[in-house]
Amino acid sequence: MVIETMDTPGGLPDVFKDTSVLISGGTGFMGKVLTEKLLRSCPDIKNIYLLIREKKGKNFDQRLEEIFNDPLFSVVEKEYPKFRYKVSGIPGDIAAPGLGLSPEDREKIIQEVGIVFHGAATVRFDEKLKIAFNINIRGTREMLALAKDMKNLKAFVHISTAYANCHLDRIDEKLYEGPIDHKRLEQIVTNVDDDELLEALLPKLLSKWPNTYAYTKAVAEQVVREFAGNLPVSIFRPAIVVGTAYEPVIGWTDNVYGPTGIVVGAGCGVLRTLQADLTCDANIVPVDMCVNALIACAWECVLQRNNSQVLPTNQETEPEKPEDPKIYNYVSTVEKPLKWGNFKQLIEVHGTSVPTIKAMWYYFLVTTKYRFLSIIFSYLLHYFPALIIDSAAKLTGKESPNLYQIYSKIDKFSTVLTYFATRKWVFTNQNVQNLWLRLTPEDQAKFNFEMKKLDWDHFFYNYIRGLRVYLLKDEMSTLPDAMVRWKRFYWAHQVVKVLLGLLVFRVALFVLQVAYSFLLA
Repeated sequence: MVIETMDTPGGLPDVFKDTSVLISGGTGFMGKVLTEKLLRSCPDIKNIYLLIREKKGKNFDQRLEEIFNDPLFSVVEKEYPKFRYKVSGIPGDIAAPGLGLSPEDREKIIQEVGIVFHGAATVRFDEKLKIAFNINIRGTREMLALAKDMKNLKAFVHISTAYANCHLDRIDEKLYEGPIDHKRLEQIVTNVDDDELLEALLPKLLSKWPNTYAYTKAVAEQVVREFAGNLPVSIFRPAIVVGTAYEPVIGWTDNVYGPTGIVVGAGCGVLRTLQADLTCDANIVPVDMCVNALIACAWECVLQRNNSQVLPTNQETEPEKPEDPKIYNYVSTVEKPLKWGNFKQLIEVHGTSVPTIKAMWYYFLVTTKYRFLSIIFSYLLHYFPALIIDSAAKLTGKESPNLYQIYSKIDKFSTVLTYFATRKWVFTNQNVQNLWLRLTPEDQAKFNFEMKKLDWDHFFYNYIRGLRVYLLKDEMSTLPDAMVRWKRFYWAHQVVKVLLGLLVFRVALFVLQVAYSFLLA
């Protein structure tokens, strides 16, 4: 039997040389970092096509321009001033049939694109099932259908999540059975027109999955398995993605999802209690390291394709069943674990040293792993103060801040996060570790994703400052004034604690007196 082996590329950037890349989800948090990194570290890349839909009255050209105005692109703009000509926005909609592409744009993608990063997804954990299905599941199916028509496809990387199979205690780098067949789910969301009825069916459909995000991501992985066929496909499962650790701008982030919401809320004195088990792992990963691993996955996918065995056409053989896509669990729990207790300590240490001028109160965060205590703390530390402030505003004729409504939203967000902050998982990531070892020293330096060497203390030092500058838009020049306000908040906080302590003491004393009188009677 004669077997031919195709040539393999050299360094990691070489696989992107003269190659066009398609990114779905390119306007999102990780998508922007991916676009920037490819432009800066793979300068010979031919084109980057971003699938963009119109949103909030802005067309895709305006949304593309907004991306480049972000400080994230300040470094690549200095190094490659003409980088923008390599990036093109393609109008489309991941949730629409055929991705909402025009015939001309579809043909352009088919003829030109060699590598695909499919990252478009709704990341709202409480998203309506029908919306989550259309984006996370049908969108994945449409992307794979498009990939099958591509003339020069070298790699297709599907971005899933480390928690797609969070109903399990141990999550390996392999495909698991999904909660439901995607065709059956499509029948349900298509035929059930009543949103209230679909909402009533949701708990039974979700079964062991906590929300529609994890649920539809699990089904989407099955779609990849079914529709990938012989395509060069990999599945990348990132953990909880937060701001940058090293590049291109240290500490950059642009959203308040997940743990970032905790840090911002607690740092501003708004979030005061959270249900969390401090002994559980805070499975967070910096977005720049995550993107580096993602790009390396595409590189290895190309290597696997090029090194695949090609049988002679004159030899009769039975077609082999396609192997499951290779899976990469990009997590921190294996090589650099961080407990929620450490997380809380680090945000307190580094957050109180650089308070924001926008803080409403002093940092004060009470955590408990027990649901009933969390409810009590929520009423005492959130709703009760909110009612007092809102009522005082109305009585004095001032505009009410509607803190009660704000805390309702905060508690809804906290409940979603609680699932991941009170459970323990065992992850394996040998494919990721092997991938790191396959890189040359030069590529390891340029595409660092080795969690083992990450210093969490140093990361949080920069992470907190990045949130202040890039998310809260509060320059470090305001720090002196912010420190003055912070000290005032501190002493006010101490006075409130003393007063509350006296109040609790008086109430307890009164209760004891009543009980004593009752016993004497």
